[in-house]
Amino acid sequence: MPPNVRPILASKSTLTRSPLTRDFRHALAPTKLRAYAPAAYLRNPYKGVPVSERIKHWNIVPGDKVRIIGGAFQDKEVVRQVDAVDKLMNRVYIKGLTGKGGKKAKSNLQWAHYSNLQLLVGKYEFVPKDGDTPVKQNVWATRLSTSKPFYIKKHGVWVWNRYAAATIPALPTPPLEEGNALIPARKNRISIPWPKGPKVEKAKPGPYDTRPEDVLEITWAPHHPGVAVDYSTLEHLYIRSLHPSASFFNPTPRSITATDSESSPTSFLQNQAPMEHYLAAELSNPHSRAKKQKRWQEKQATEAALQQDILKQELERAKRTGPGAELGGRRIKPSEAKRIAEWKWKTELNKRSTQEKYKRWVARGGLENKKRRQVRSARKLRRAHERLRNLQLGEEKNQVVPSIASPSSQK
Repeated sequence: MPPNVRPILASKSTLTRSPLTRDFRHALAPTKLRAYAPAAYLRNPYKGVPVSERIKHWNIVPGDKVRIIGGAFQDKEVVRQVDAVDKLMNRVYIKGLTGKGGKKAKSNLQWAHYSNLQLLVGKYEFVPKDGDTPVKQNVWATRLSTSKPFYIKKHGVWVWNRYAAATIPALPTPPLEEGNALIPARKNRISIPWPKGPKVEKAKPGPYDTRPEDVLEITWAPHHPGVAVDYSTLEHLYIRSLHPSASFFNPTPRSITATDSESSPTSFLQNQAPMEHYLAAELSNPHSRAKKQKRWQEKQATEAALQQDILKQELERAKRTGPGAELGGRRIKPSEAKRIAEWKWKTELNKRSTQEKYKRWVARGGLENKKRRQVRSARKLRRAHERLRNLQLGEEKNQVVPSIASPSSQK
């Protein structure tokens, strides 16, 4: 440790009690730990645990069963549970740790270094040397191996499998079916499941929450002008009659005829599509990703079809050129016809783009605004001319009325 520098203990804000790995920001340099580590940790020039010594892939997480094999709390016979971890300081906080001599520790959070812990693999039966009755013993992992991590975007977590590559006491290696060769160590690994996180209990609905029965309640009553219908009694009948073979409405619209309006209200409602069908296009979001992609694909297909049509026309026209041909003149080669078709295609696209922009400009009121501005400009100009024409100058000092010079004096 550098002289005259006191290490800063990790704050509780860097602890985590979740067994999930959201990111690997704990392995970053102190200058890049903004919004992750406490301010006191970032201001201290001493890093505590160097970046090169930090553990990137943590295989001991909250909820695991471990034992302490070194340090102040060494006890190889007691199985303990991990309460929290501090990935910036390589510390693991254990539940129920006590001080020396049986005295309780000063703090509720007592930690042990990551390297002083062994992970519990499980309980296995072993046959003792001096007996035939198998005895169950705890098996601890002395060396861990992992699979390649992969990211689950839906849940926002990194996931990998952990294995016990070596254990104490050692588990017997099963032989292969053919021959007496043993299974390689990398294939004889024991998978260690991850602990499950705490169950999140569903909160009870409060006074501001919507109850399920309120959501399922049908409150929409269709309105048909000129038809008096008791919708309170026919609402269920109307919903059921929209589609005879399903519980949802019939998307096929049907025109209203005079016979329907003159018949009974029940038959009138049974033969009509719901009102929402006519508002689907107006109420749906036109800027969703699926609809934008569909419009883009349709545009690409239209442009490709236009290019093929122009190319086909130019190649047919090139065949009718040349001396003695229908069009005469110089013979146009197919390669030249393709270049002409490409130029015409791009020109047509620019023309259509300009027309589409003008159409959108007119649709959003651009033409009316232009006419309104022209009328306003003409009105302002007319008023300016009227002010100049009606301008009257009063007699003031130092004013001179110019005299009209005679034609003889101008010579």
